[in-house]
Amino acid sequence: MEEIIFWMEEAADSGVKKIADKVAGDVELVTDRRPRVLYGTSQEELADVAERAETVIVPATVGKSRLLEQMEEEKRIGLEQIRGKRECYGWFFLNDPEWHGTQILLIAGSDKRGTIYGLFHLSELLGVSPFVDWCGIRPPHREHVGLRASMACVAGEPSVRYRGFFINDEWPAFGTWCNRRFGGFGTSVYEHVFELLLRLKGNYLWPAMWSARFGDDGPGLANAKLADEYGIIMGMSHHEPCLRQGEEYKYLRGKDSVYGDAWNFRTNREGIIRFWKDGLLRRGKFENVITLGMRGEADTAILGEKATLEDNIELLRDVLKTQNELIRECVDEDVKRVPRMLALYKEVEAFFYGNDQTAGLMGSEELEDVILLLCDDNYGNLRTLPTKEMRTHKGGYGMYYHLDYHGWPISYEWINSSYLPKIWEQMTTAYEFGVRELWIVNVGDIATQEFPLSYFLDMAYDFGRWGSGAVNQTAEYTRQWTRQQFGSFTEEIQEQIADVLQGYTRLRRLNGYLRKRSVCMRG
Repeated sequence: MEEIIFWMEEAADSGVKKIADKVAGDVELVTDRRPRVLYGTSQEELADVAERAETVIVPATVGKSRLLEQMEEEKRIGLEQIRGKRECYGWFFLNDPEWHGTQILLIAGSDKRGTIYGLFHLSELLGVSPFVDWCGIRPPHREHVGLRASMACVAGEPSVRYRGFFINDEWPAFGTWCNRRFGGFGTSVYEHVFELLLRLKGNYLWPAMWSARFGDDGPGLANAKLADEYGIIMGMSHHEPCLRQGEEYKYLRGKDSVYGDAWNFRTNREGIIRFWKDGLLRRGKFENVITLGMRGEADTAILGEKATLEDNIELLRDVLKTQNELIRECVDEDVKRVPRMLALYKEVEAFFYGNDQTAGLMGSEELEDVILLLCDDNYGNLRTLPTKEMRTHKGGYGMYYHLDYHGWPISYEWINSSYLPKIWEQMTTAYEFGVRELWIVNVGDIATQEFPLSYFLDMAYDFGRWGSGAVNQTAEYTRQWTRQQFGSFTEEIQEQIADVLQGYTRLRRLNGYLRKRSVCMRG
């Protein structure tokens, strides 16, 4: 008799099927025995499979599974705790004489991502790191996988709706890796990125953008289609509106181009509008959070130094009105149903708040249901938070945070220098001030940021566990994370690794603070 078999309905989402296969691979890493993944259409077929295994694992999604409907009708399970909710899952252990004493683990997701998170919960319990694919981390060996009815659980909705990272400053490491290993920034790269994001229980991504074009590099739309298959919600960076990247305009612009040859909404209005419209028509059918607004080329200020605050605000107001009209035309007539975001990054923050003489964009009709993405100062310190009155904003608030930064006056890249107590302090403050709709973190080229990235996304997924109620728990998190990544080492060595992680990031944070202060004082 086989130890474990995965059984799924033929009608299951293809992304869920792919993840089930990856989790079967995780079981093989732990036990050296790979479970089979089988498909069927009925309870009778499931009963036949149950004759051949000690445990059958059945992933299924509410609204997509006839099996779930039947089991609920027969009072074998209750789905009231997850139905109609986002990204929830339940683990239900079933025993029935017709299944020959075989244990059935039913993993029921409220939606596709919920089912995927429920599958990866099994990997976590087996001691498999979320970085098993990304970093090649091997889990400790086990002779037997013991699943018990006491493991039954229901995971509630994630604390933050959109949770993810931004691949930025991706040269030389990430870009070189992509080109040498995969020939570019196509699906063979994003297959690994999407898996990592889902294993970390994230759901939202800003893709690489220094020299990459997510919408073209797939090749074509293959990247976007793969994201949709896995349930990844795509966005573009804070200065790349309407699902188009800066590199795309650089590539397509020209004297005879239909998009014109100037990234300027005043002198090349028709060309820019067409550029945005084509981006929405191309990718608006997928699940996105669409970036609004406009900055200058290469992430610079949109107008020159001589422009007044009022000039900038009126330009941006015109841009926002135009973009919302395009979204109505190309994506959904009810623009309120389309997730949209405006990043209040650098000078855009001033345009939002205005001053005593000039009213800003705050309260504008164009932003009524738009997520307002607040930002740190590029060094992990929050710049602004919504007041009690501002928290009534229908679109909610997000936070753009940095674990990596390339820019003036000091860049910090390639080596993790983020101190967990600092992240806890800043992000718990953000959450308690109502910043709960979107958390996005700049991780540079991802590599070397695995530790703080895990913490950031764990807080976003389960704030109740790691947020305001977890005072002085970053050392415990570090120990847990170390055990997860280095489970094959002795407890003594794990403790030493945890001490190093805490100690050097504390020293790096102090050193970075002193250097920044020195530069600012000289300036």
